[in-house]
Amino acid sequence: MKIVCLEGCSGTGKTTQYHLLNQYYARSRLKHIAVVEKDYEPFKSVVKEWHNTKSPDILFTEEEVRKFSNARYETFLRNFSFLEAELDLILMDRYFYTSAVYQRNCGLNPKEILQMNIGCGAPVPDLTFLFDCDPQICFERANNRNKKTGGRHLFSTSPKKIEEIRENYLYLVQNRGEVKVINTDKPISEITCSLVDEIARLF
Repeated sequence: MKIVCLEGCSGTGKTTQYHLLNQYYARSRLKHIAVVEKDYEPFKSVVKEWHNTKSPDILFTEEEVRKFSNARYETFLRNFSFLEAELDLILMDRYFYTSAVYQRNCGLNPKEILQMNIGCGAPVPDLTFLFDCDPQICFERANNRNKKTGGRHLFSTSPKKIEEIRENYLYLVQNRGEVKVINTDKPISEITCSLVDEIARLF
């Protein structure tokens, strides 16, 4: 069973590719599931608690970061570890790279948060795609999406904030061989084909 993760700032096209890949593998010979981690317990409850009591303006504590890390491991253990013999692929929309970037205001840097997650037992994906795009384009895409869905900016409140998040992602994935940076200025179909080709190399 291979784990493939999609990461990146809001508006990079990450979720679009997640849905396109899910559709592609639904028609392929590979047995797969597509996972949004926050839809599964106990990680779901930890995220919900944070949203009910916190905001991006309130600092994470190191204790809260560890709580997320432990819940992430427990979620994988409870929901997916027993599928090892039944699945070829788990496709994930965000994972611990996102936590490492967005929880950095706790005082730990992204690489330290990443290591905390790994140390708590969360499996390292076999392949991670980090979607990268100009921050201004990301912000405009996110605005357009929010108008359609009624959503709102949580962390990515301006092109400048997106640039800060982008820089932290790029810092985090330095020297991580399982991560490939994907420029999403290209046509959507071209990006999908390149992702499928990269994933095929795992098998």
